[in-house]
Amino acid sequence: MIILNKQDYSVVKKKITVKENSPPTFALSVLDEYINGTVYADSVNLQTILIGTNSGIYYVFGNESNDQFNKDFIEFYRKRSNDNLRFTLFSANTNWDQALIKHLKNELKQIRRLAFTHKNNVRLHTTNTSSENFSIKKIDEKTITNSVEFNNDYYKEYWGSVTNFIENGFGFCILHQGKVVSECTSIFSSKSLIEIDIATQSDFQGFGLATKIGKEFINYSSQKNLIPRWDCDVSNRSSINLAEKLGFTNPKEYTVFVNNFHDE
Repeated sequence: MIILNKQDYSVVKKKITVKENSPPTFALSVLDEYINGTVYADSVNLQTILIGTNSGIYYVFGNESNDQFNKDFIEFYRKRSNDNLRFTLFSANTNWDQALIKHLKNELKQIRRLAFTHKNNVRLHTTNTSSENFSIKKIDEKTITNSVEFNNDYYKEYWGSVTNFIENGFGFCILHQGKVVSECTSIFSSKSLIEIDIATQSDFQGFGLATKIGKEFINYSSQKNLIPRWDCDVSNRSSINLAEKLGFTNPKEYTVFVNNFHDE
């Protein structure tokens, strides 16, 4: 495998958007240079491509029968695994699923996930939370410091820094007596897509806060001409129900492979 220069990213982006129906948001985020990452290829011919974030999340697409690339890729994976580094691999299609199972069937855990799309340009009705002693606020450095779930470590892992998140991403939180109790943030973003991550503190679940904050996020995404994305495991019924409540439709199933060091 070779490492591509950033001037080649535009070519890769054309390939990924033309050939793949639903490339993961993080892959486009790397190609749009919203976050730092590395793009590998078999050669300058770009028949097989691996896109990786600095946090250890990867996406592979292209020719799955490329023997030399596959050999280099397996060596690359085993080195990360031996070094106890995260390796989370998003597969482009069933052909890649079969190739990965063939080469690494006893080394990687296979997880089935759903990717939802949203009916964009449809503004969702929101209700005022002030009368319920709750208030909605855009996520900033102060709320990140006070967050339990989406704290400084979270943004450092996925965005590289809080500063980069503030510049290229966004999110909203619900406060109760100054305490962050529910949040909806962008785990990844690109020029066209933005992926949702959402969490509510256990003591405040059941009040519809996740729905409120999700609607706020989606409406703001529409203003920014960004298409919201929602991904979750096929077995996560509560996440699926919330996605559908927020207007996400047409889920497409795909496979993620993870090493034992970091389960999704």
